[in-house]
Amino acid sequence: MKPISVHVAEDTYEELKFLAARSGRPVAELIRQAMVDYLDQERRSHRSMLDIEPHDSGQFLRPWDRSELLDEMIAREPRR
Repeated sequence: MKPISVHVAEDTYEELKFLAARSGRPVAELIRQAMVDYLDQERRSHRSMLDIEPHDSGQFLRPWDRSELLDEMIAREPRR
C-alpha cells in the first residue's frame, strides 16, 4: 500500500472516529473503503461507446475503412 496524507476538517475527523469506534474498524480502513467505493462509482458512471445502442443512419455514401473512421473521430475531437 502507498501511504498518503490527507487534511480533513476537525468535525469530519471526529465523525470518522465515532463511526470507526462504532464499527470496530480503524479510521484508516473507513477512508480506504470510501476511496474504493468512490472509484467504483466513477468507473460505473462513465459509459463506454460499447454501451450505446447503434443508430441506423441509412446507407453508406461510400465504403470506408477503420483508419478513415479514426481520422475523422480525431479531427472532430474538441481541442482542450
